[in-house]
Amino acid sequence: MEQTKTSSKLIFAFGGLGKDAMFAMSTIMAFYFIDLIGISPLFIGIMMMIVRVWDAVNDPIMGGIVSNTNTRMGKFRPWILIGTTLNAIILVLVFLNPPFLPNSLEMLIYVTFFYTLWGMSYTLMDIPFWSMIPALSQSQKERESITVLTRLFTSIGYFIVAAGYLDIAKFLGGGETTSAQIQGLFYLSIAVSLIFFFSELLLVFKVKEKIVPKVVAKISLKRMYQLIRQNDQLYVVMIVVLIANFVLFITSGMAIYYIIYDIGNEGLFFIFIALGGVLQVIGSLTFPIFRKWLTRRKIFNASVTLQMLGFLALFLNAFILDNFVPLVFALGALVFFGQGLQMVLQTVLLSDTVEYGEFKLKERAEALAFSVQTFIVKLAMGLSLGVIGIGLFIFNFQETVDEVRQPQAEITLIGMRILMFIVPIIGLCISLLIFNKKHTLNEIQYASIVEALKERDLYEEDGTEL
Repeated sequence: MEQTKTSSKLIFAFGGLGKDAMFAMSTIMAFYFIDLIGISPLFIGIMMMIVRVWDAVNDPIMGGIVSNTNTRMGKFRPWILIGTTLNAIILVLVFLNPPFLPNSLEMLIYVTFFYTLWGMSYTLMDIPFWSMIPALSQSQKERESITVLTRLFTSIGYFIVAAGYLDIAKFLGGGETTSAQIQGLFYLSIAVSLIFFFSELLLVFKVKEKIVPKVVAKISLKRMYQLIRQNDQLYVVMIVVLIANFVLFITSGMAIYYIIYDIGNEGLFFIFIALGGVLQVIGSLTFPIFRKWLTRRKIFNASVTLQMLGFLALFLNAFILDNFVPLVFALGALVFFGQGLQMVLQTVLLSDTVEYGEFKLKERAEALAFSVQTFIVKLAMGLSLGVIGIGLFIFNFQETVDEVRQPQAEITLIGMRILMFIVPIIGLCISLLIFNKKHTLNEIQYASIVEALKERDLYEEDGTEL
């Protein structure tokens, strides 16, 4: 099979950097609304979960629209351009901080409206972005190469923002007060929007899909859901991706509260998240090395086991050694490394379901498959933020008052530990059981499917060879 040009891989991966820098901004919105603006954590948690439920309808529809697109620019690039432009503008409006009281009706409507629009516009570009991977090559090796490089860049983009946003906000806002951080995050939203826009613009004009079906049939809304429902391996990967991202987001979302209030040292946040970024990158980069010796199933089991051991040890460290900081970093490294391995694997597994679905259902719909990823990633984020918001409310979290953070009760600190360590362990156990019992699309079966699809393309419907 023809190899994808290195320049195309790099440009595509750079688009991933801008895309996940933008996505990282969404993961700090809950902290921005709750801890800085002072909006009720219960409202933010419930609102974000409801918005993600809307994405259950919105994302597959967008996947169907992309699948039905046929332009001179291809299926994917027109939507990447449109979605990027809208999403960049809306992000700035999310962080504008209008002059409304924190829990006033005007403020609640404002944050709900623009948070919803942010999710919808991000869908416009995220689905076609990931959907391009199966269209760039049909070789598993090439797809893994593209995915590893892209995950490297997405990790860099994500963790530059996720780790540095507090320090960047203080620098751009000119101080450490809450109002200065609010202003700083507004300036950061402008900077990230510009990087995002120009990285995707480069992708749109320099990278083209190579795997294009000979016949492009329009897919009805009913057929969209049938294609998703009837692809059993897609369902399994959906659950795995949902749990993996839920664990990732609840870890990164709770980290700021855990470090500020339980450990009691805000300065450690940047180091902890930056370490996570480095370890996730290392985990992503070592995936090809592990692939030389291990099957994907074994890599999945190893990545999940590493995370579970790390979370369990962190939980014990919090109670027995009172959050001994060197152990927090050492054990956190296990978790982040496992997440890095799993992030590459989940994208590769999802790519394989495209050919599986094409073989089984006789329709190729990569955009539908990756609309599932976009929906699930956002659903996982919404669920994690909902669990965090509702959990903090249940454990009596004290909100910031007049720009002053309030001390937290012992039960609140224990609740933070449960949310950050025990909830992810439960989720990972479930994903481990489901994957090993239900996932059957291994390397040998995939190779036979690709060969069968090639044979199928050699003949007309009446059996005459092309």
